[in-house]
Amino acid sequence: MRRQRKKKQKKIEKEPVIIKVAPFGIFAFHKGKLVKKELWKEKDAAGNFFKRDEMLKEFKSKIPIRAKQEIETLFGPEIEKFAKKNGIKFNFQKFMIEFTKLKIKAGFSKDKLIIQSINMLEELNKVINILYEKLREWYGTYWPEKVEQVKTIEEFIRIVGMKREGQSMGFDFEEEDLEIVKSFGEELKSLLSLREKISHYIEKIMTETAPNLTKVAGPIIGAKLIAIAGGLDKLAKMPSSTIQVLGAEKALFRHIRRGTKPPKYGVLLSHDLMRKVKQKNRGKLARILASKISIATRVDYYSKGRDIIWKGLIEDINKKLEKLQ
Repeated sequence: MRRQRKKKQKKIEKEPVIIKVAPFGIFAFHKGKLVKKELWKEKDAAGNFFKRDEMLKEFKSKIPIRAKQEIETLFGPEIEKFAKKNGIKFNFQKFMIEFTKLKIKAGFSKDKLIIQSINMLEELNKVINILYEKLREWYGTYWPEKVEQVKTIEEFIRIVGMKREGQSMGFDFEEEDLEIVKSFGEELKSLLSLREKISHYIEKIMTETAPNLTKVAGPIIGAKLIAIAGGLDKLAKMPSSTIQVLGAEKALFRHIRRGTKPPKYGVLLSHDLMRKVKQKNRGKLARILASKISIATRVDYYSKGRDIIWKGLIEDINKKLEKLQ
């Protein structure tokens, strides 16, 4: 029979291996002696130090000594002292600039896009409303009877700049006057088209980032809540009582300062379900919605949008809604 050779196992040392992580590389010391090192090129240093956990995992597997491993990350004056001792030349200023850029970039999340887009939509709505009001007044001096029949901005877009028919008590416009009114109408039409694009974009990014919140609150209201809170993470950490009155900060401050009635709802007033209940029950419905929105937001934030629970939340809302109608 062949004798099976037993593999020699490396002796487990009592003295730990000290692994030092620096901006320019990783170093392993045992009993004060350098046993393994990995130097980084200056152009890769910031990126490698930023993902040092991954770099460490690979480095530790290459250490030739079996022993307990203790990890130290060098900071401040220790880095320069360590570099001089080991004869390493390194541009620390350049490293810090690149490393700071990476940290800022890593801090970016898609809810920042939601905040910017919903704020842009709010400003765009203000511009559209002002332009519509002024243009309606302007064109109304020419054809007041027709403008009076128009109830929506979409209807107004279709008629603005048209030559009037029949008798009218409006002022007579020359061709040049009518043309400039028509050009403003075209601009208003393009702004409406832009608003529709932004709304679709918000719905898309909300569905990707916070699918449960999007279904429970709606994409626009959900985006407004994220923007007021300052981010999905901050909204997820808020109690439902705070979520209920988000958007009603002025009324809340009046209540605190002057003792007026506290607000019962903020942006949740524009939720579609609010139309289905009487005025006296809207505060109760806002409380129910805020409670479910709080759950939906936490699931979205902590599961990164992977866990889907909105169906159960909407069923609970509809059951409680029946009692309020």
